[in-house]
Amino acid sequence: MAMSLSWKIGAGVAGLVVAAVAWNGMSQYLAGRHADEVMHASALAAAEDAQRAKAAAAQHQAQLAADLEQQRQELSETHQQVDEQSRQYQADLAVRMEKQRQEALRVQATYRLDGNQRCDAGIVINHSGSSFSPVVGKTGQPITCKGDTAAEPLR
Repeated sequence: MAMSLSWKIGAGVAGLVVAAVAWNGMSQYLAGRHADEVMHASALAAAEDAQRAKAAAAQHQAQLAADLEQQRQELSETHQQVDEQSRQYQADLAVRMEKQRQEALRVQATYRLDGNQRCDAGIVINHSGSSFSPVVGKTGQPITCKGDTAAEPLR
C-alpha cells in the first residue's frame, strides 16, 4: 500500500511534533535535574558556610573568654600590687611620722629647763652653786620662759 504524499507529510509533521515534544520534555527534565543539582549544591554550600560560621563563632567566643580571663588575672595582679604598694606606703608613712614625732620631742626637749635652770620673772636663770645668772640667747638678750619651757632652744 502506498501512502499518499499528504499522509507522508502528515506523518512527517507528526514525527516532528512528537520529536519537538520529546525534546521539550527532555529539556525540561534536564533543566529540572540541573535545578535540583544547583539547589543541592547550594544547600551543601550553605551548610558548610553555617558550619564554618559556627566554628568561627566558637573560636571567637573562646578567644573572648581567654582575653577576659587574662584581663581578670592582670586586674587581680594590679590589685595585689596596689595593695602591696599601699601597705608599703602606710608603713613608710608610719616610720616618717614616728621620726617626725621623735624629732619634735627632741626639739621640744631643747626648750625645757634642766635641773640647774628655773623660770624667774619670765626669764631663764642658771643656778650654779650659789650663783645665779640669766641665760642669754643668740641675740645676747636673756631668754624668756613660761613655766618650765623657754621661748628658744637652750641647747
